[in-house]
Amino acid sequence: MERFITAGLLGAFALVLTSYGLAMSHDGKDKAAVANLATSVTMEEAIKTATAQFPGKVLEAELESEDGKLTYEVEIVNAAGEIREFEIDAQSGKIL
Repeated sequence: MERFITAGLLGAFALVLTSYGLAMSHDGKDKAAVANLATSVTMEEAIKTATAQFPGKVLEAELESEDGKLTYEVEIVNAAGEIREFEIDAQSGKIL
């Protein structure tokens, strides 16, 4: 009888650990999905806005939350090697 209780407890413990691991592995993806739903402007549109002002190669583009406001940060390098970073409002698409 004791063996069945031990096996049951081990099984329950393994299930809890597996569930926790799965929940943690999807946490970042879920946050990104929710953030994307809250924007009116896509990342591609933000990149087009930035490269229209400063033509070059995009080094990095990411969606961030600053002071509760979603913005895209787009970092560009031009042919001369100059680097500029643009902050674009994720709702209006305007450069901040």
